[in-house]
Amino acid sequence: MDAAEASARWCVVTGGRGFAARHLVLMLLRSGEWRVRVADLAQVISLDLDEEQGILGAAIREGQAVYASADLRDKAQLAKDWCLSAYAAASEVGRTRRNQ
Repeated sequence: MDAAEASARWCVVTGGRGFAARHLVLMLLRSGEWRVRVADLAQVISLDLDEEQGILGAAIREGQAVYASADLRDKAQLAKDWCLSAYAAASEVGRTRRNQ
């Protein structure tokens, strides 16, 4: 692992195949500052031709993006390392909303 890989910041985008999340994934990848874990309910990611030939397809091929099938309602999946940050963020959002 080189220095760039060691310092890479990962972002988990839940609901990653939804309309808004797709745009967020592309924005994060375009920034060049983030690697992205696209988490969604589907077992596998299915890219349309434009996505396959575009930024997302290239990022997946180059290891800058990965797909993870995930259901955040499933506590067993929350135990996986890649999902802990998503759980922490979801917990924090809930606390913030209750405090308003």
